[in-house]
Amino acid sequence: MKRLYHIAVMAVLVTLVTGCGGVHRYDARLVAADSLMWTAPDSALATLTAIDSLTGEGNLAYRDLLVTQARYKCYQDITASDDSAVTRAMDYYRAHSREREKLTRAYLYKGAVMEELGHVDSAMYYYKTAEVNADAKDYINLGQINAKIADLYRKEYSQDSAAILRFKRSIHYYTILADTSFIIYDLGAIGCIYGVTHPDSAKHYLESAIRLAQQFKPSLQYSHKSTLAGLYYYQNNYVEAINTSMDILRNGKDDCSEAQFYYFAALSYLNLGNLDSAKFILNITPQPVDAVDSMNYYNVLAEIANLENNHDIYKKYKERSHEITEQILSNSKKGKIAVTESEFEKVHSQNTLKQKHKSSFLWLAGLCFLIIMVLSFTFYHHKHRYDRIIKDIKQQSANQLNDLTILNDNIEKLKIQDNQLKDFISSHLILTSELVEACYHSPQSKLTEQVKKIVQFQHDNEQQWTQLYHYIDAEYNNLISKTRDNYPQLNDKDLMLIALTSIGFSYIQIAIIMGYSNATSVSTIKQRLAKKMHLDGSLNDYINSIINS
Repeated sequence: MKRLYHIAVMAVLVTLVTGCGGVHRYDARLVAADSLMWTAPDSALATLTAIDSLTGEGNLAYRDLLVTQARYKCYQDITASDDSAVTRAMDYYRAHSREREKLTRAYLYKGAVMEELGHVDSAMYYYKTAEVNADAKDYINLGQINAKIADLYRKEYSQDSAAILRFKRSIHYYTILADTSFIIYDLGAIGCIYGVTHPDSAKHYLESAIRLAQQFKPSLQYSHKSTLAGLYYYQNNYVEAINTSMDILRNGKDDCSEAQFYYFAALSYLNLGNLDSAKFILNITPQPVDAVDSMNYYNVLAEIANLENNHDIYKKYKERSHEITEQILSNSKKGKIAVTESEFEKVHSQNTLKQKHKSSFLWLAGLCFLIIMVLSFTFYHHKHRYDRIIKDIKQQSANQLNDLTILNDNIEKLKIQDNQLKDFISSHLILTSELVEACYHSPQSKLTEQVKKIVQFQHDNEQQWTQLYHYIDAEYNNLISKTRDNYPQLNDKDLMLIALTSIGFSYIQIAIIMGYSNATSVSTIKQRLAKKMHLDGSLNDYINSIINS
């Protein structure tokens, strides 16, 4: 028995010592590079590149994460080596649970790398993994995650509502951080999604982005003005489309990452019959850099040929434009990110439920072990008077510990069902009942006083009562939940009395656990409770009616 006591004490000490371990202290150069990541990512990358040597797994993982992040933010070409680096960081932080923010960031940039390499389904998986791992107050990572998921939907030209919802969540997090630059991007993205289907909403969001950019950083407004020019064009407001495009051309050409405003200006001139101006705009337009630019380029050439009555050329360019459009739509359908997100949510919900069951089981196992330890030490000092009780408890303790070991070793294989947990709890309620009954007949003994203290502890332990209520609800037709809903005027002691009565505790046992002076007072209190609930019959009749309904 003493050996068991020493083992328990050592286990507690080990837990306390390991629990006090702090977060890894990183090389100061890495911390400095991380601090530059948002304001000057190019400087962060230069700092990281200049680091000649590092020691320790933690520092190496941190560098892998920061280098991947800096390269991505500096728009460098992402390669398989970046994938390897961020994967090493991710594996390290998985094994170090205290580094939650860095693990979230590793998942986020693993998704970004997958997206850059063309694996959009994998990107969605890692973005979702980052989201469920993130702390609720990790606003900067949550803002990025939602924006990244929204961009995936936008690139697939599907699930516009899902993309808009994610961008609005991103705006919420960035508003808390007061990060204006990302809010501007999200507003413009929402306006772009609304496009020609909801032109009023599109204009509202685009103008909001432009207005905010003018206050914060004027150069940020021109990409959104490019989208606004397209909106004017699709609304047949060709003059505004030309004016907006010319404003970009004169004042913000170098700050605008989009080339679309050239095409919208040229197409608007063509619709106004100004062929020469359209050709001039097309001549100064940069070479197409992606499929969308190529599609717009051939559209402009087709419309010029149409105005010049060159129908063969018109047909040729239109066919080329349609081919590119089909290719864009075809590529967007290759990744089924909505299905990926749905499947992830389903698996995550199942895993969360399993984890809750496992946590409940481990909590109950620990509680039962603690009760057994306390009772065993108490009876150890009085074994000459309670040989029979000690013998029974030892036997039951051994059986229960054996059951716990078997259940713990086979929990994943057997997938324990709720009814097994109910039976397990029930056996301990019976044991507690027998102990209380045995001690009641020796009210003057020290053992009785000790057990009463234990019982009083159980009585005051709100978490244990909550577990008991869950058990009674599961076993007896939601008795406690229905009583709470139907009789909100009842207090905690009323519910305790109903709970103990429902599981068959005697008046004596209830009196001990509830701290009443004698068993007779329990009967009186039950009658008062029945009146308080305005019952026609007794409290027992009420309990039986719920259980049997």
